[in-house]
Amino acid sequence: MKYRNLKLSFTIERTEFTVLSISLEKMVTPIPRHSHGKSSYELHYVSFGHGKLIADEQTYEVVPGTFFMTGPGVFHEQISDPDDPMTEYGVYLQIDSGNTASAPKTWLLREFLGRKFWFGEAASGMHELMKQIINELEQRPVGYELLLPALLQQLILMISRQYHQIGLIHGDATISSAFEAPTDQTYLTIEEAFLYNYKDLTLPKLASMVNLGIRQTERLLLKHYNKTFAQKKTEARMSAACLLLQDQSNSIASVSATLGYSSPEHFSSAFQKFHHLSPSAYRKLHGANA
Repeated sequence: MKYRNLKLSFTIERTEFTVLSISLEKMVTPIPRHSHGKSSYELHYVSFGHGKLIADEQTYEVVPGTFFMTGPGVFHEQISDPDDPMTEYGVYLQIDSGNTASAPKTWLLREFLGRKFWFGEAASGMHELMKQIINELEQRPVGYELLLPALLQQLILMISRQYHQIGLIHGDATISSAFEAPTDQTYLTIEEAFLYNYKDLTLPKLASMVNLGIRQTERLLLKHYNKTFAQKKTEARMSAACLLLQDQSNSIASVSATLGYSSPEHFSSAFQKFHHLSPSAYRKLHGANA
């Protein structure tokens, strides 16, 4: 189950947190390599199952009770163990401080916003808190709209305490980097479009999805992701190609068709240009039976 278009907002020290999506899903299908925009963070808690996370070219083994956060610009992909797929709670949020010069830099904001990536064992009580959040969304009892922001604020505090206690820092993010773009459902729509609709996504179609003009959409991609539409689409297709090629049962022709290329030759040329090796060579290096 996935709850989108939530726009659940709360404020911590004049900094606005807006949760746009909350999910509870069994990760049967691999999630291709992708990244989030400048003000976007995704929280992942795996309650059951096993798999692996590949973040900025490093592989992490995921087991029940794992928590990880993927922040602005962190490229990551997730692959479940087919015999024991991961069940994951996910929270996608954006952050806006308004005037960054006056935003207080308390320990909580320093801890939460001072990281672009974190991976480790979840804090005690996170599973129950995630279950309560999903339960409120699913059943919607009286007062749920008041309780949900409080529960989400509790989640941010729990995570920040964990960062503080363990002191494990990945990346070199600064507090100001989180405030370079406004809080908006638009960015979640963009990221999901490239993640799931890469086969036939066009710039006009994306512009229609976010209710912007074509030139506005292209400018937004350049400002928020430092990439053109063509670069984002190629990146999405090539990430998906790597996952598909690792399955030996997928022929190169079928991978080409799945990704929306006009021919296997066109796909192979694009893959060679992007990854600097052919699909066949990639498969020999990374195939499941290699």
